[in-house]
Amino acid sequence: MSTQEPAAFTFVKLTVADIDAATGFFKNGFGLTHADTVDTSTFREHVMTGKQGSTTIVLFHWKDGRTIETGNGYGPIGMISRNLDADLARAIAAGAKQKGETITFGPARIAFVHTPESHEIEIMQMGEPSADTSAAS
Repeated sequence: MSTQEPAAFTFVKLTVADIDAATGFFKNGFGLTHADTVDTSTFREHVMTGKQGSTTIVLFHWKDGRTIETGNGYGPIGMISRNLDADLARAIAAGAKQKGETITFGPARIAFVHTPESHEIEIMQMGEPSADTSAAS
């Protein structure tokens, strides 16, 4: 790799109060895998991965118990879905709360949810639902 190439975008980091609950939420709600842990005396991280080539979510937890505040200076985490209804139901079953109604925007259907710790996720499906609904089971 040339040193002239820009850095590669590979992960998003969320600071969470309960790292084990957040890990379970992303495993059960979105099928992510807990791929690695970084554990130091001051913080712990869980690296959550999806299919090869997808962006990684790093769950970051301060061990000193400090209060975590979710601000308004960022947009939602984006998830692309092949079956919005199934993915939305899975996220809600894992503890998410839907924000508003599912909307149609051109060829897309979009739903917003909040994680149990209030991080916002946008789930978008382009076009018709996939005929393969095995991901919903």
